Amino acid sequence: MLRRRIFAIGDLHLSFASEKPMDIFGSGWERHHEKIRANWLESVDADDIVLILGDISWALKFEDALADLAWIHALPGTKVLLRGNHDLWWGSVSKLRNLYEDMIFIQNDSYVVDDRVICGSRGWLTPCDANYAASTDEKIYKRELIRLRMALESAQRSGAPERIVGLHYPPTAWPDAASGFKDLIDEFGAAKVVYGHLHGKDAFKKGMRGRRGETEYLLASADYVNFAPILISE
Repeated sequence: MLRRRIFAIGDLHLSFASEKPMDIFGSGWERHHEKIRANWLESVDADDIVLILGDISWALKFEDALADLAWIHALPGTKVLLRGNHDLWWGSVSKLRNLYEDMIFIQNDSYVVDDRVICGSRGWLTPCDANYAASTDEKIYKRELIRLRMALESAQRSGAPERIVGLHYPPTAWPDAASGFKDLIDEFGAAKVVYGHLHGKDAFKKGMRGRRGETEYLLASADYVNFAPILISE
């Protein structure tokens, strides 16, 4: 049986329905969608899986995101998508799941790939983050913990021996700091945790990377991986 390769990339930040240039965040973001497409076509085959870690489109409404989703659909591979904090267009998941057969939208559940299972959630700022404010963030943080637990429970029920957890936000604010997301990952176990959201050299330093126990942590925001999907499992 063919064991499909799994790639990951976050933060596509597409905006084909409106003008929102990303080069204000640095010259590397100039026409970044062209870089992503070229790198994707070079490395990803039709049988591969690509985990997209949120912040997919700048659109505010579902209708405005359709051009961006169609662009992703046209690329090779099966795409597994998670929601990011900027994906305000993400509404009814059933409507999203009816768009394309090659685009799997994960929400409180999981997706089996051969002997592996992909699950995950958006995540959120954790209490150890300097920008965390209990008055505005605590409710969302606790809700995202519930959603990640549901996704991990779904992955556990699948019986697949290898778990890959995707998040948009990093699982904690800085390497080895405590968080509820990391506690859940430790409770259920994961071969890999991959996330995005962090942009720029200073932010990259905050991301947990490398092995912690049985789990490998990887950062895959678009600018960190030079706008190329990275291979996380083969």
